[in-house]
Amino acid sequence: MGAIEMRARAFADEQGLTHVRFHKKWHKFDVYTAFKEGDEDNLVYFLVDNEQIRMATPAETDRFIQGHNVRNDMP
Repeated sequence: MGAIEMRARAFADEQGLTHVRFHKKWHKFDVYTAFKEGDEDNLVYFLVDNEQIRMATPAETDRFIQGHNVRNDMP
């Protein structure tokens, strides 16, 4: 397990989430999904880069799910 994945798992634990998995690369971020055991329908998305980890905004989530990859598509 790499350092970025370990940070994502630690962040998920702090949020009370039990499962974390890599979703995709988007811009400079590694996108992870997380959810609580038994609540797989309510995914939370984290954006992780070398300096920070945070929850994705709804606008960011819409953009990376739709596959936007151009630099000016960020909110």
